[in-house]
Amino acid sequence: MSKNMTSHRKKIVTIFFACLAVFVILAGRLTYLMIFKSDYYSEKAKELHERERSIKAARGRILDANGTVIADNKTVCTVSVIHNQVKDADAIVETLSRELDLSEDYVRKRVEKYSSIERIKSNVDKKTGDAIRACNLEGVKVDEDYKRYYPYGSLASKVLGFTGGDNQGIIGLEVKYEEYLKGQEGTILTVTDARGVEIDAAGEERVEPIPGGDLYISLDMNIQSYATQLARQVMETKEAERVSILVMNPKNGEIMAMADVPEFDLNSPYELPEGTDTGNLSEEQKQELLNRMWRNGCINDTYEPGSTFKIITAAAGLEGGVVTTEDQFSCPGFIMVEDRRIRCHKIAGHGAENFVEATMNSCNPVFTEKETKKSAVLKKQRS
Repeated sequence: MSKNMTSHRKKIVTIFFACLAVFVILAGRLTYLMIFKSDYYSEKAKELHERERSIKAARGRILDANGTVIADNKTVCTVSVIHNQVKDADAIVETLSRELDLSEDYVRKRVEKYSSIERIKSNVDKKTGDAIRACNLEGVKVDEDYKRYYPYGSLASKVLGFTGGDNQGIIGLEVKYEEYLKGQEGTILTVTDARGVEIDAAGEERVEPIPGGDLYISLDMNIQSYATQLARQVMETKEAERVSILVMNPKNGEIMAMADVPEFDLNSPYELPEGTDTGNLSEEQKQELLNRMWRNGCINDTYEPGSTFKIITAAAGLEGGVVTTEDQFSCPGFIMVEDRRIRCHKIAGHGAENFVEATMNSCNPVFTEKETKKSAVLKKQRS
């Protein structure tokens, strides 16, 4: 009997110390987690209870050579819904569909969708956003946002380009310098409970966005405006489909104006020209028309230099002493070069004229004759 009792006591003592060892290990582990790893797990717990909403950064402005702002930002709002915080779905659907001019079916699908946050509409006018915010609808978030705004409308549209719904560059300088213009988004951190419902007493934390950098370009909007007017006049006079004018600074090659008409409204870049029949167009055909409307002929198309190259020919002739400004010429309307007849644009000819007048008249026979003399001089010098 005593042997059995002694055996039981040994077992009890063994189990006691084994349990004690387990509890000591667990207590040590708990102490380690609560004291030495408290910051780490507190941060993890905070992340689980925080809901993030992004804050768009103000896009950098674009300024011309005179410091005039030609691409700016306009304050708008983004309206979103957090499903777990919605208490009166019908009231939200009715209010948002009315204020945002959207169908009730469209809004209801997004309000009833199970997601952390569902965007209803972006680029909402600030006045409308403030009206929605004033309704104090549970689960509806109205965050301030930025929309690109172009004060000069269509002027230099194919040079500047435009931005998309997320304020990202699409074409032109907007996409070329996207890295410098876009900035860095901020974040709104909201503390919620396990069901995702916002805790009012916890408030919000904000990580402020970093605005994009400003872009200064060589374009002069005064010269650009004048060049655009001239291009439109030429297009109407000549009944042309498109007219391009490029103005450069001869000292350093800076682009001072780049007009390519017809242009498009930068504030409504997806609207096709007035009179375009879009009724029977597929999405691919419509996109093709938009691409043609956005296309900048000054940099995307190639041309024969034509009479514009006469400037270089004239400068070379004057510098080489082949001709002077007082030299006299006669234009009968054509000139024979071996077996070829090269005509002047004026069929009747310009008659007697000096070199300055020939340059003003863009006279083909005179420049052909001068080029022939220049070639003869060069051959003589080589021989």
